[in-house]
Order: sequence, then structure tokens, then C-alpha cells
Amino acid sequence: MFKEPIEILPTVCYTACATLKGPDSHYGTKGLKKVIHESATASKTCFVFYSSPGNNNGTSIEDGQIPEIIFYT
Repeated sequence: MFKEPIEILPTVCYTACATLKGPDSHYGTKGLKKVIHESATASKTCFVFYSSPGNNNGTSIEDGQIPEIIFYT
């Protein structure tokens, strides 16, 4: 969670890293590679997820995603 909103630019890849606290979950099973959100004004926002090399604690596109991204346009 950021204290202030951050700007995400189109066509730029970002890495999101988080330490989650709380009870065990299903570890993000059945994750999606692409999520498209269409607003009431018909504008679309698309999030595309990639596997991250390195120390990813056994997660992938399909397993272990961050549970929620809150954004505005």
C-alpha cells in the first residue's frame, strides 16, 4: 500500500512485490494472465501479468498473484 497514489504509464512493465499478512488462502490459484476493466465511459484499462524470474517464492502467473489492485483513471 502506498501513502500516495503512483502513476502507472502505458506499455511500461512494473514489478509489484508485497509481504502479505493474514490467514492462509488459496495462494492466488487460478490467476489470470490478463485482466481488462471497462469503465462506464467505455474506456478500457488492461493489466497483463508475467512470471517474475528470481526469488518469487514459487509463484507464477497462475499461482500466487497479489489479491487486489485498486486503481483509478
